[in-house]
Amino acid sequence: MSEKKKAEKTQAQILCDFFEGMKGRQPKSDRELNEWLATDEGKQATMFEPTLISRWGETGHA
Repeated sequence: MSEKKKAEKTQAQILCDFFEGMKGRQPKSDRELNEWLATDEGKQATMFEPTLISRWGETGHA
């Protein structure tokens, strides 16, 4: 699996984890997840995007 595919899968799982944290369950479909992401609650839950940071202070070198 390519690094890009791994990153996309990881991002999708992170969004599902946010949904589960707020709703107490996994989304039933991608559509349900996307609709939730468009709500104020979903926007607030995803306000801060994860960033790759190395312990040497370099950022964004993925």
